[in-house]
Amino acid sequence: RWFQLNVFRDKELTKNLILRAEKASYKAIVVTIDQPDVGRRTNGSFTRPQNISFPMFGDNPHPVNVGDVTKMLDPSLTWGVIDWIRGITHLPIVLKGILTAEDALESLKHDVQGIIVSNHGGRQLDGVLATIDALSEVVKAVEGRVEVYVDGGVRQGTDVLKALAMGARAVFIGRPVLWGLACNGEEGVTKVLEILREELTCAMTLSGCRQLSDIKPSLVVRM
Repeated sequence: RWFQLNVFRDKELTKNLILRAEKASYKAIVVTIDQPDVGRRTNGSFTRPQNISFPMFGDNPHPVNVGDVTKMLDPSLTWGVIDWIRGITHLPIVLKGILTAEDALESLKHDVQGIIVSNHGGRQLDGVLATIDALSEVVKAVEGRVEVYVDGGVRQGTDVLKALAMGARAVFIGRPVLWGLACNGEEGVTKVLEILREELTCAMTLSGCRQLSDIKPSLVVRM
């Protein structure tokens, strides 16, 4: 169980979230580095609930507007914030939002233990590179020094197979599990994951892979 952290302008709030994650036995801190501000999401403005509470903030559980929360994000993020977080926690740090070899190499200078190749579901910067297209570059750059994960656009087991073949240690799922949750709660989430696992198993069988370690880059051909 990992804790995904957004860095807020209020550093004391950010620090408290990290310490609470440690106390709650989370195993890693995932720092969201591709959201120093929120991208323009026109449709989202019609669906955001108003005056809801955020008990995860602890000392400030009072109702607020969702739009106000986005204003709490720190738009002045630099690589130094990773060093600041390292000074707070002993937990492994994983950076979420890396899309280039340059940033992957820079992250290695700041004592991180993992990278998630992510574009925030394509909801931040319109036209940004798809994660599957950025994955190989990042994997090649780090040369196995940290684990590389990927998210974005995973809808079928074959998508998982492709990502693993291109060097990802694992993939993360976003929208599909939320669809399952909306349809049937916890059982719906479990069902979505079971479907993906069954599809991956089938794809591996048809590709001649008996186990995950048999999945090789040669399975993917760029046209």
